[in-house]
Amino acid sequence: MKIGVISDLHGYPKKFDMALEILKDCEVILCAGDILYHGPRNPILEGYNPIELADKINNSEIPVIIAKGNCDAEVDGMVLNVPVFSPVVFYEKDGLRIIVLHGHDFDEEKLKSIAKFYKANLVITGHTHVRKYEKIDGVTYINPGSIGVPKEDGKPSCVKIEDGKIKFINLENGNILEEYNI
Repeated sequence: MKIGVISDLHGYPKKFDMALEILKDCEVILCAGDILYHGPRNPILEGYNPIELADKINNSEIPVIIAKGNCDAEVDGMVLNVPVFSPVVFYEKDGLRIIVLHGHDFDEEKLKSIAKFYKANLVITGHTHVRKYEKIDGVTYINPGSIGVPKEDGKPSCVKIEDGKIKFINLENGNILEEYNI
């Protein structure tokens, strides 16, 4: 099992290409939202091109499963051929139960409640643009950071889940930034 995890693309197709190169052997990519629009609090950086990004997602050989973020709008469906699902997506593979959501409207207690209710092993959020790994009551919580507009250390990142490991990977050079057990 190899699962890719991305979040907070915010309209940058070249960053998506970089993530695809790292995640090219994954069977699926789970996305925690904020796909095309840059967002009102984010700067528009060089390479911003939401229509090109939509085309790349539409033509991805790896299925991309997207949970809706706070910057994702109904109008995005006019250019995306893949659905932007509800705010919470449930995915299960080889006994690993995963909840994916953007996280902008869920506090830690609500996330714990959702994880417990669905007997999730892993909860994936985005929104903060900051990488995160935390284990609480046997449940792993991660944020892959942002591939489009990273905050804190400025390193665009994605996650690869394989062989019971969670690897945070720097898009710019492919180096593993952090590695943890699920």
